Amino acid sequence: MFDMKKHLMWSKLKVGAVVTAALLVVLITVLFAGSLENLFSKNITIFAQIKDVRGLRSGSPVWLSGIEVGSVKDIRLHPEYGTLVTLAISGDAAAFVKKDSTATVMTMGLLGDKYVEISNGTEKSDAVGPKDVLKGKVQLEMGDIVEATAGSLAKVSDVIEQLGIIVRKIDNTEGTIGKLLNDPSVYNNLRDSTRSLSVTLHEIETSQGTLRQLIKDPTLYNNLDKASRNLTTVLEGIESGKGTAGKLLKDEEMARQLKEAVTGLNQVLTEAKDLLADIKARPKKYFKFSVF
Repeated sequence: MFDMKKHLMWSKLKVGAVVTAALLVVLITVLFAGSLENLFSKNITIFAQIKDVRGLRSGSPVWLSGIEVGSVKDIRLHPEYGTLVTLAISGDAAAFVKKDSTATVMTMGLLGDKYVEISNGTEKSDAVGPKDVLKGKVQLEMGDIVEATAGSLAKVSDVIEQLGIIVRKIDNTEGTIGKLLNDPSVYNNLRDSTRSLSVTLHEIETSQGTLRQLIKDPTLYNNLDKASRNLTTVLEGIESGKGTAGKLLKDEEMARQLKEAVTGLNQVLTEAKDLLADIKARPKKYFKFSVF
C-alpha cells in the first residue's frame, strides 16, 4: 500500500515537472518571440535616428541585404535626434554595417508590418560600433503618394480653370488676342499688307532700279570691301605715325608748335580786331585831312 502511494506521488511529480517545463517554454517563446535565436549569440546595440517610425514596434526585425540580422529593442523620443530607435544586431553582421549606412523603415507584405532595412554603406567608411547612431529614412507609402498627387491635381485644376477664363475672354473678344481672332478687319489688313509686300518684292525683282542693283550687283559689295580695306590701311598708317596726319597725331613737338602758332594767330586776330574797333571809334587819331 505504501509503495503504491509512493509510486502515485512520483507520477504526479513527473507530470508537474513536465507541465512546468512546458509553461516555461511557452513563456520564453512569448517573451522572446522573433529573437529566440539571438539569446545565445553575441549582439551589439546601435541606434537609428528616424523622424517618423510609421508604426514600427519593438521586436520588429532588422534586415541587411535582405537577411534578418537583428531586431528592434526600443523606440523612444529623444531631445536631440527626435525619435531614437534601438537596434540589436548580431556581431557577425555588424562587420558589414558601415558608419554611413542608413536605416529605413520599410513595409512588409500586404498586412503593413514594419521592419528596418539597413543599407551596406560605402567601402571606405569604417564598420559600425556599439552605441553608434545611424541616419534614418522613411519609405514613401501610398498615403504620401496620394497626398502629393492630390496637391498636383489641385494645381492642375487651377491651371485648367484659368485657361477656361482666358478662353472665355478670347471668345468674348476681350483683349488683344480676342480682337485678333474675332475681328475680320485684322485679317483683311494682314492680307492686304502681305499682298502689297508681294507686289513690292516682285517689282524689285523685275525692275532695273537702284534697289535691285544694290541687291543683285556684286560690284557694290566689292567697292565697299575695297574702301573698307583702304580705310583700314590709312588708319594703320596714321596710327604708326606715317604721313602728315600721322605726324600731327604722334609728334608731340609738332603738335606743340602748331598749338603755339594757333595761339599766336588768335592773338594777332584779337589785336587787329581791337585796332579796327579803335579806328572806327576815333578815326581822327589815325587819319588827318587838309585842303589847299
